[in-house]
Amino acid sequence: MSVIRQCVRSRNPARLLAALIFSVATPSPGTAADDVTEFHLHQENAGQWVVEAPHATDARLKTKATSEPPATFPWGVFRVPGQDEPEKTLVPVAGRWVIENDRLLFRPRYPFRQGLRFQVTEVRYGAAGRTLWDFRIPRGGGPEPKLVEIRPAGGRWPANLLRVYLHFNRSMAQGEASRRIVIRDESGRTLIQPFLELDQELWDPDGRRLTLLFDPGRVKQGLKPREEDGAILEPGHRYTIEVLPGWPDSRGIPTEDRFEKTIEVELPDEVPIAPRKWRIEPPKARTNDPLVVKFEQTVDTGIALRLIGVLESGECPLDGKTEISADGLIWKFTPRVAWSPGLHFIEVDPALEDPSGNQVGRPFESDTKAGGESLMKTAKPTRLTFVVQAAE
Repeated sequence: MSVIRQCVRSRNPARLLAALIFSVATPSPGTAADDVTEFHLHQENAGQWVVEAPHATDARLKTKATSEPPATFPWGVFRVPGQDEPEKTLVPVAGRWVIENDRLLFRPRYPFRQGLRFQVTEVRYGAAGRTLWDFRIPRGGGPEPKLVEIRPAGGRWPANLLRVYLHFNRSMAQGEASRRIVIRDESGRTLIQPFLELDQELWDPDGRRLTLLFDPGRVKQGLKPREEDGAILEPGHRYTIEVLPGWPDSRGIPTEDRFEKTIEVELPDEVPIAPRKWRIEPPKARTNDPLVVKFEQTVDTGIALRLIGVLESGECPLDGKTEISADGLIWKFTPRVAWSPGLHFIEVDPALEDPSGNQVGRPFESDTKAGGESLMKTAKPTRLTFVVQAAE
């Protein structure tokens, strides 16, 4: 549990010297002139920071904090924009002043981001007024955030690529992608909205992998967006993906380095996935050695982790850890319990895709049978067999 204090106003010099951060001599709104208003930054047991005004004794403040529905409060909490943000207006922090255990607290609706700067201000006509307290949320420990890699790995991408993955070393803040990621062609021209605009970014549960989708309407042939705006990636051309610095992680600590990846675009990949051509390397029984599967062609590294599974001979799913190489060519499964000897199955969901959207037995450009029935509705999982031999 941590407490950071700052006196906004105090008549006692000794108390002023005891403050951890400099003091600002100013009376708080709605309080008597000789009242002492002090703000603390308090970290609760769950790790969330709240702003506390423990000596705010004016009854009107407590009445407003306990009213239902919430009344207009004379103080507000605002985020101070960073240096890299073009808009310098203070940003209101969603939350509410409440009374808990006879303490006046500001509890944000969402956790304060570590490392960012905030202010408590008077609120006049719904906007920030005079500053009462300026504070910064402390940063936690651990490594500095950075972008580790962009997938697909390698420097050659097909012109009909659908997904791009950004892998970070830490859990990252969301809502930053649109202003941090730029794609430029050989002439330095910035591509306009190459990625599909979504209401919510596509992060994995850990907040470390971001999925970017090229607009399918400009990837698939014959669709209106492609006819009007053209393809995003053109074969024979070179592009540079640039990820700008300043992307904060979940603690509020920004990335420091600019990340660039240059790729050359090849002809579209229209070959469907063929699991029967995969090479399987079975493990030995009574071990926890991984099952290794080597693909004939690259598969989508994000999707493959979810859509390939292992069954025992009784068709019971096995629990374990799956991993895939950065190039999408090698898949491994390590069981939590040692392998039992006998027949096993690898089950491949028909929705498994390669980076260009080609699925099991079906290229991306093909949606339906001749009769108009969706291929996905009739497709069934593919099962590959392998035998776990007893250890000699």
